[in-house]
Amino acid sequence: MPFSRFSQSFPLRPGLRWTLVLAAAALTGCVSVPAPDLQADVPPQWNNASRGAAAPAPAEWWKAYGDPQLDGLVEQALAGNLTIAEAHARLQAARKLHDAANAPYLPNLNFRTRDAVAADASSSYFQAGFDATWEFGLFGRGEGAERQARASVDAAAATLQGARVSVAAEVVRAWRELRSAQLRQRLLKEAVTLQERQVELVSLRERTRLASRVDVERTQAALEQARAALADPGMAVRQSALKLAVLLGRHEPDPAWSREPALAANPAVPAAIASTPADMLRTRPDVQMAQARVLDAAGALGIARADLYPRLGIGGSLTVASNFANNFNRRNTPTYTQTIFSLGPLIDIPLFDWGQRQAAAHARSDELDAALLAYRQAVLEGWSEAESALIELDQYRQRREAEERALQAIGRAADHAGRLTASKLSSEFDNADLASRRIQAQLALSATTLAQDLAFISLHKAVGGAPAWRGEERSSAASSH
Repeated sequence: MPFSRFSQSFPLRPGLRWTLVLAAAALTGCVSVPAPDLQADVPPQWNNASRGAAAPAPAEWWKAYGDPQLDGLVEQALAGNLTIAEAHARLQAARKLHDAANAPYLPNLNFRTRDAVAADASSSYFQAGFDATWEFGLFGRGEGAERQARASVDAAAATLQGARVSVAAEVVRAWRELRSAQLRQRLLKEAVTLQERQVELVSLRERTRLASRVDVERTQAALEQARAALADPGMAVRQSALKLAVLLGRHEPDPAWSREPALAANPAVPAAIASTPADMLRTRPDVQMAQARVLDAAGALGIARADLYPRLGIGGSLTVASNFANNFNRRNTPTYTQTIFSLGPLIDIPLFDWGQRQAAAHARSDELDAALLAYRQAVLEGWSEAESALIELDQYRQRREAEERALQAIGRAADHAGRLTASKLSSEFDNADLASRRIQAQLALSATTLAQDLAFISLHKAVGGAPAWRGEERSSAASSH
């Protein structure tokens, strides 16, 4: 038994016993640690969100792209990602331990045996019996243990939700990077075709002595540079597809992902957000994790303070002991067999330990203060990340609108130049520069659009945007094991 046991041959008066128990229970409320205050000072609204713009639902923010294929990929990743499945399994383990958190403060029953031989080998002893203990968990000890177990569950749940938020964001990121790389690849192929035609025109002008050999070599070098530039988007396409496969828990990418889609305008993402800074406290995983650490620190402080007070309980045992004398001599019989029963209070009173328990209580109090400060810091960092993403999103929106206007102007100039060429008022060679500038403007617009996408993803990752995990859900990856 874990406490000093005082067996007694006379029964305690029931009135005195229950008086002691009730008195100890009354003292429990005086030493228990109150629930920590987790109020955070956040503004009521985001400072840098666009006003009046339509905002996507926080739990399904990627649907703002209007891409059914992307929607399906996110759903598959949330169901089959291995990191999510691992986090789900750890949450299940934490919940099972939480269910048994109060077990040390319930009646416990054990069966034990013991066999010993006397030093002179003249006799042996055998004991068998039951040992029962019941610690009351007074002075906040039981409450502290429950808080720590609850904190483990909350931390595991925060880890799971963090995995879901991260996986959803990374799937959208990989998909948008894949589509952006495919668009750049298409534009660079057009640039190669345009440069090949330019080499033909300059070579023709050289034969008619309208251009020099230097001009031919210059255009040939530009052609090779355009061909070399194709390597970057090709590599990005393959890497993004591989990243998607890993996120979905697959060994290899789907070949359909690498097929270039029909050329379409990049969808504009809104610069608004439906959630508020206060919602971030309930949805951002690292804030939830900080809350769990505060709860764990409060539980540890409760146990440390309870250690300053006696540990009280009831214990009892029923033992059957046998003494065998000269057991190897067939003429002798066992000396005796005796049954022993004991019942009494279990008391562990801290008297003098050189201040160790006091130091532990003070240290746990400081750790609770540190956990509360870490919680406030997590809230502040989350708010800052979201505001920073809103600033980027708005700036890239303005930059994209300007680049779209520039592309439209180049397009109008190219159309006018085409009409002049058709009217024999200018040549194809004279208008080649406009075609090249048009492709460069499209490439710049593609890069800005991708940057805007990444800011949009960072914004919803910063506020914890993902479908909340519900207890009845099980990922397909987890259930397959």
